[in-house]
Amino acid sequence: MQARHYIWGMASVASRSTLPSGADLARRRVATGAVLAGLVVAAFEGTIVTPAMPTIVRELGGMSAYAWVFSAFLVASTVSVLASGKLADALGRRPVFVGGMVLFLLGSVLCGTAGSFGALVAFRVVQGLGAGALQPIAMTISADLYTLQERARIQGLFTGAWGAANVLGPVIGGWLVLHASWRWVFLVNVPVGVLAVVLLLGSYRDPARDAHGSLRALARPFPVAALRPPAVPAGLVASLFVGGILAACSAYVPLWMTTQPGGDALSAGAALVPMLVGWAIGSSFGVRVLVARGMRASVGGGFALALVGASGLVIAIGTGLPTGYALVSLAVLGLGLGPAASTSLVGPQSCVAWEHRGAVTSAVYAARMLGGSVVVAALGPLGTNPHGSALARFVAVASLALGGAALALRSAPRSLRVPSAARGPEPVEPQRNGVIEPARRDGAVAG
Repeated sequence: MQARHYIWGMASVASRSTLPSGADLARRRVATGAVLAGLVVAAFEGTIVTPAMPTIVRELGGMSAYAWVFSAFLVASTVSVLASGKLADALGRRPVFVGGMVLFLLGSVLCGTAGSFGALVAFRVVQGLGAGALQPIAMTISADLYTLQERARIQGLFTGAWGAANVLGPVIGGWLVLHASWRWVFLVNVPVGVLAVVLLLGSYRDPARDAHGSLRALARPFPVAALRPPAVPAGLVASLFVGGILAACSAYVPLWMTTQPGGDALSAGAALVPMLVGWAIGSSFGVRVLVARGMRASVGGGFALALVGASGLVIAIGTGLPTGYALVSLAVLGLGLGPAASTSLVGPQSCVAWEHRGAVTSAVYAARMLGGSVVVAALGPLGTNPHGSALARFVAVASLALGGAALALRSAPRSLRVPSAARGPEPVEPQRNGVIEPARRDGAVAG
């Protein structure tokens, strides 16, 4: 099925007999490389910094306010995510992604030079404002470049790059703390971010639009019509739970690991690796489950599997089992969290028109970040007791997984329906399970 594509800002409708040129395909690959680099930056931000954070906070003297370095970043990112989606729909994906990357890299450099805990928190706000545009706009661009059916095939590439960055990030972060300086954990993102900008500028152009139309679109409030497809509210609710689970594990698994015998920054980072590997694997097959079985199966089943892993983690900590049991449980947790997270995004993206896709993608990420900031802040007052506080926090993680599974199985749609505004003039062909593939690619490939 041939898709509609945009070449250097000029929309053209390709017939079924017309294939994209070799140059178009090459530029789409370069644009995909920019998306992958943006995802690597987003992944590195969390996985390199997180395992180093206990050491950083202790050195700067802010252990009593440990949660602030996470909450400040998450709150700033949440605000930025909402704004960036609106800007991307009105002004284009490219300028918003580039502007966000520049702001993020500036904040990263400032964090690397912080001399006090207060300065670190302030610079994390700057970093968060830039980060809010990275992953959601990168994934909006990927939705522009590939149809739902293509996303099911190529999702492994996105999650592979994201997963590799997640696996390497904790190890790199721990190594830098032990053998160099914690300040480098904020600076390693700079060359990757610059590469993402260069690749995107050379390959991707947004569809042409008039200035007055862009200003009118910018002045309009959030498109309420975009919330009508059942997949959108279901994805927003699921993202609240995904964000809470992910942020709680990212913040408190390394902290718990440093309280174990022989625990250091490197082992704290390595403790996140099983969960992140599981996440990458789960995300890869999650979109395939979405296409084959629908959103209810992919999101609800993912949360159910995450509940199994979280329960195993609680048992391992509560009964004093060896650390290996906890790591296996984290891998199962990530294996379930991956499909819950990826399909709670891809599902809503597939059910809205191009001009609403940025806002909906950003709303999903905003819900994820809001859930993360609320949960991390709520679990912070439980203290730093090596056993009791860790057990209570991971009981909360298991409760979130249970709540996410229950809500998804109740409210997530069994199938996805693409509205006419998101389709080209060609007919769509329903799949056996009622999932419909868009008949066009609402994307922008430079040519």
